[in-house]
Amino acid sequence: MAQAELVLETAQERTITVQVVASPLPPSVPPPAPPHQRLLSLDALRGFTMFWIIGGSEVVIAITGYIHPPLADPVETQLYHAKWNGFTVLDLVMPLFLFVVGAAMPLALTKRVEPGQSLGPVYWRIARRVAALWLLGVIYQFLRQLADDRPFITLELYSNTLQAIAVGYLVASLALLHLRVAGQIVLTVALLLGYWALLVFIPFGGHPAGTLERTANFARYVDENVLDVFRRDHSFTWVVTSLGFSASVLMGAMAGHLLKARLPAPRRLLFLVLLGLGCLAGGWIWSYSHPLNRHLWTSSMILWAGGWSFLLLALFHAVIDVARVRGWAYPFIVIGTNALLAYVLVPLLDWRISWFKKWVLPADVPAPYVDLLAPTCEVVVLWLFLWLLYRRQWFLRA
Repeated sequence: MAQAELVLETAQERTITVQVVASPLPPSVPPPAPPHQRLLSLDALRGFTMFWIIGGSEVVIAITGYIHPPLADPVETQLYHAKWNGFTVLDLVMPLFLFVVGAAMPLALTKRVEPGQSLGPVYWRIARRVAALWLLGVIYQFLRQLADDRPFITLELYSNTLQAIAVGYLVASLALLHLRVAGQIVLTVALLLGYWALLVFIPFGGHPAGTLERTANFARYVDENVLDVFRRDHSFTWVVTSLGFSASVLMGAMAGHLLKARLPAPRRLLFLVLLGLGCLAGGWIWSYSHPLNRHLWTSSMILWAGGWSFLLLALFHAVIDVARVRGWAYPFIVIGTNALLAYVLVPLLDWRISWFKKWVLPADVPAPYVDLLAPTCEVVVLWLFLWLLYRRQWFLRA
């Protein structure tokens, strides 16, 4: 077996490096089981999340409009992001991605840290992973600008999901290494309350405390002063919002503790469901005074999205890992095992689909067919590429 390393993991740990593993098996032979048990539900849930990022939402909107046009508008409303306050189905995608990263961490770290072992090598692996995620985020943003045909390419230091994962992973890793589960819960609560307090109680730039407008809020004010020219002028915030990203990953880590606990499956599932319902209730109540807002990653939104994430994980775990009904999840598992690569390739595929619309499809093709064919081709082409890598057991990990 040939093995090369790059560095970058996603949901279960295989290694702290981005690992590319080549297996010489012929296509007819299924890939061998890894030496340690993986929870396929995490791969599938990660792949389910990535499906929407790589174009699944456009495919579902187009199919709905083609089959039953009256449903197109309500479906489209839920499969586009909320413009500011509010929360749609598509708004769950990024929080769920961070949550799944966190859910894999307790499973990963326990395999690498033995009692009495020096933590130096572990710190080094964490640093490499954070750096790899950050670098992939820079590469993604560069490709994104090329795909958008921007006249000038700028360096954006902190501007996308991969970099949010890097920060959340760093904080959660240190918490898992140095705090007991109770301490991790306290830290998560402190991050939620601390971030909320910063947004609500600190005046900034001539604006009163608690201003949460698109162009005027404390998190944006910090970004403008810290990132300066190395930021894109949009409504998303990053530097102070790192507190919220860390809380999202830590909530996933709480789920990971449950997944690895030596509990009967029904009790594990019950705890996941109860945590999900509790977070939904907390986020809903908090939203009356602190709105759900994915752009600002508000604490109420973190709880609300975390609640749905717990429930989705419970569903996937029950069906895939406990009931062992897995065939339906295979397309998602293929995506989920190479989620980082899929994410980085999305801008290139977007550019290719624009080219496909312009040069491949005949000019007289009706618009509904164009809307259906273009995103479907994008998803199918990327899935087939990832499937080939899956068959060869080649994975990009941090």
